[in-house]
Amino acid sequence: MTYLLYKLKFPNGIHIGVNSSLESTNTTVSSDIFYSAFYAEYIRIFGENDRELFQLTENDEFKVSDLLPFKETETETAFYLPKPFVNDIEIKQNNDEEQVIDRKKIKKINYIRASRLKEYFKFLKTGKKFPEIDDNFGEKELHIKNKVSRIGEDTELYNIEVFKFNKDSGLYFIVQLPKRWQEKFENVLESLSLTGIGGKRSAGYGQFSITDDAMIFDGKDFDIIESEDDKFINESLYKESEKYLLLSSYLPQKDEIENIKIIENGYQLIKRSGFVNSPKYSENPQKRKQVYMISSGAIFNFKPAGRLVDLKLHGNHSIYRMGKPIVIGVTYGKDS
Repeated sequence: MTYLLYKLKFPNGIHIGVNSSLESTNTTVSSDIFYSAFYAEYIRIFGENDRELFQLTENDEFKVSDLLPFKETETETAFYLPKPFVNDIEIKQNNDEEQVIDRKKIKKINYIRASRLKEYFKFLKTGKKFPEIDDNFGEKELHIKNKVSRIGEDTELYNIEVFKFNKDSGLYFIVQLPKRWQEKFENVLESLSLTGIGGKRSAGYGQFSITDDAMIFDGKDFDIIESEDDKFINESLYKESEKYLLLSSYLPQKDEIENIKIIENGYQLIKRSGFVNSPKYSENPQKRKQVYMISSGAIFNFKPAGRLVDLKLHGNHSIYRMGKPIVIGVTYGKDS
């Protein structure tokens, strides 16, 4: 089994709706949303009778991470990870001139550079030396669009928020797959780059280009290291640890629900619900099952397996939601 890293750039920006709203967007893309988009593109190309992707997923041979930010400089590429969900610390000050930390600034930060994760964990323990984090990947823009009436009435204006990345920034993801399946995966990914991810794809939002060849993580030392982030991710993907950080949306198996112990009770639930707009599923839009997942950034005392769930209610075919996560081993606790 191989881990690959792909970098994507979005020249027209991206809209990933928050609570089904057009007027707000996320910066990144959850793994389950990306998996659903990829699966739909796969079926469009190879047909509904091709079950290979489903079988690979069921057999734990295919997993994807969230689409997370990266930033290029003249000398390296910085890869960012989701900020771990842990309770706020008591920042104590004494007569020594300790670093003054702005709590509001800490809460606003959502992503931490991979090579700074150890520094962040040390800060959580001591309240000192908060790592410098440059999380400026772009900015949100509110675009005004015309909604054309089908019955010849006046057009209707609406707002849509889009995240526009800086020239040197974009989103990357990690995928686990069999080496024999890499070419087929890249064919689908190339097709998806033209279709796009997220909302209002007809306006060009969510279309992307794949920059560079895939970076291969095999747990061994790199011959060429682009940055300390590469090295950290490569090692952490294969690290056996007492703690694991989620890089994907996670849907626990039944036996995992009873045994879940998230340190410091830090986690965030995300609700997945809504309608299926597919003529093959039903003549009219139909609701799908509702499910709650744990978002990336949670830390567990065990290596979570997760599950793939079918959200089909009354339609003609299955609607899969991916809840098997990619995780990295981390050191956080008394001995970190």
